[in-house]
Amino acid sequence: MTISVRLPPEEQHMLEVLARRVGRNKSDLMRQAVRELCQRLAADNRTPYSLGQDLFGTGSLAPAPIDPMKRQIWEKLRAKHRRMG
Repeated sequence: MTISVRLPPEEQHMLEVLARRVGRNKSDLMRQAVRELCQRLAADNRTPYSLGQDLFGTGSLAPAPIDPMKRQIWEKLRAKHRRMG
């Protein structure tokens, strides 16, 4: 399969210099780069949850408000949503 990749001039120059330095053609280097990137990304099985797991705590429910008006609202909301706490 043929795939065309447009590289900015500086990246194209870097690829050409590296190809000359290691004695390989640009296509070989590109295939190796794609293969290594795909292997690395496939092995990276981290999920958004696992990345932030140390930030997530079990936590606890907030205590009931002391202010009478806020307490009344809190109780109505609690009854509405049937939450224990």
